Order: sequence, then structure tokens, then C-alpha cells
Amino acid sequence: MSEILESNQFNNEIIRPYIPKGTHPIETGKYLISTNEIDRMYQAVTRWIENRTPGAIIYGRPRLGKTRAISYIINCLPQDFGKNTPIYHIRCRKYKNPNENFFFEDLLTASGHSISNSGKSIMKRTRLLRFLVERADFSRSNKVIFFIDDAQRLVEINYDWLMDLYNELEHYGITLTTILVGQKELVHQRSAFISGEKYQIVGRFMSQEYQFKGIESLNDLRICLMGYDDYCEYPSNSNWSFTRYFFSEAFARGYRLQHSAEELFQAFVNLRSESGLSLKAEIPMQYVTLTVEYALRRYGNNGLDLPAIEKIHWEEAINHSGYIQSELYQIN
Repeated sequence: MSEILESNQFNNEIIRPYIPKGTHPIETGKYLISTNEIDRMYQAVTRWIENRTPGAIIYGRPRLGKTRAISYIINCLPQDFGKNTPIYHIRCRKYKNPNENFFFEDLLTASGHSISNSGKSIMKRTRLLRFLVERADFSRSNKVIFFIDDAQRLVEINYDWLMDLYNELEHYGITLTTILVGQKELVHQRSAFISGEKYQIVGRFMSQEYQFKGIESLNDLRICLMGYDDYCEYPSNSNWSFTRYFFSEAFARGYRLQHSAEELFQAFVNLRSESGLSLKAEIPMQYVTLTVEYALRRYGNNGLDLPAIEKIHWEEAINHSGYIQSELYQIN
């Protein structure tokens, strides 16, 4: 009997799991992966929260992966600050005319309140305050954390409304930390506020900053590829990493994407050079993930079923990601 069980356990380990076509995270794009840059940014964010910093800026050029990085960080923060700490990811809309009613409705929606669109602005504002006080009290952290994405869309009156909310929470002994995430326009807006002597806005929401960067070094890329080899798996708790699923036989022989880091990085550099771009690369995470996803789908078990991904394949994958076209657009 024990011999049969051992045999079944062995077979379960080597049988590739059945996953319906189009549903693997590599095919849907619905997964999060850590990088050196995300780890560095996480250290900055945790320091701001620990110090009860009222507000800070995270900025970087488009397509670097800031939104995904924030989602990853939000998933990790409860490990350091408690699973019930109220942390909210707010995606900022661009309003034709700033409207307090819509603004607080969006904050209620982002915070998960069940009644977000009922009543006038003062009712929504009061509802949000009571909800945040309740959540902060329940967590016993006396903290509320806002990540506001595309924050370059905020205008001065939005900051006034946020400042009122900050002051009201402070009255209850609760610290609101607002982290503004967006493009470099945020830095220019801060300069404009300083020039206009709007120091209360700068002090509350822009006192610290972090510049988010893309993949800049071979080591950065290697760490990223290790995520596909070792840390991302599907189905959950199956021990089938993304690399193992798409290159199962090669994986069993020791093949790993991280072994291709130098080749892939050089492929990015070479294609940049051939297109007249500088050799200094800051590769947006979006194009790294699109490149890897294409390579796994195209050349792995579900595609051409190659034994490994070679340099020519990486170059094809980069070209299909749209990376070079995007870089050329940035300089034109």
C-alpha cells in the first residue's frame, strides 16, 4: 500500500496540471511579480508609514509599472502593519470640472464602502470620515493609507478636500498617509505650489519623494526572471512555477529563465542601438513582462515546444512587445 502511495505522489509531481486555454496568468496578464525596484520602493513606503509621514510622491515615466508595483506593495504591507490596516488604492479620474460630490464618491468606492453614490457631497464626506474612523479603530493601528494613482490629475481644490479629511481624522487621533503616484508632472506641480506659497499642500502631501525606475541593470532583470522561475506559480500551491509550466521538460533538466538574463538584457541593448536609441536603457516593466509572456506562450509547451529560448527568440519577443516603437515615440 505504501508503495502505491509513493508511486501516486511521484506521478502527481510530474504530471503537468490541466489549465484551460487562455486562463493561465501568463495568458491573462493577471499576476504580480517583485523586482529590485519594487523592493527599494517598498522600503521607502514602509519608512513613510512608520514615521507617520502625511504625504509623499512616487513618480516616474509612463509604462514603468508603477500601478502594478503599488498593487504588489499593497498586498505586502499588511505583513508589516497588520492585516486589518485600512489601505486603499484610488485611481484618480480626470474631471472636466472639479466636483466635491464626485470626488468623495470615488473615495467611498475605492475604500469599499457599500453606499458610495447616495446623498449630497456633505453626506458622502461624513460617511467616508465615519467609515475610515471605524476601520482605523478596528485595526488598532490609528492609520489610514491612501495610494492615489495618476495623481498628476489632481488640482488645488482636490488637495483642499484631502486636507480637510486629514484634519478631521487627526482630530480622532488617526494619521492619514497619502502617497501620490504619477508622472513627473507631480514634481512640477509641487514646484508650482511652492512658487505660489501653497506650503500647506506641499507639507501635507509632497514632503517626501521617490523616483520609480525601470529595469536598468543585468541584476535587475535577473531578479525579475527569477520570479517566473521560483516565486510565481499556478495553480496556487501546486509547485508549478510559470517557467516550469511552459517549459516543463526543460525545467526538469535545470532550465531557468534567469539563466537567460544576460542574453535578454543584451538583446534589449542591441535593438536599442539598431534603432538609434542610446545604449543606456531604463526598460519599463510593462515591456519586460510582455516580452516574457510572448516567449513563454510562443516557444513553450503550448506553442513551438522548443527546448529553450535562444537570443533570436528573445529579439522576436521584444519586437512583438512594442518596446522599441514606444521608446522611439518618447523621443519624438
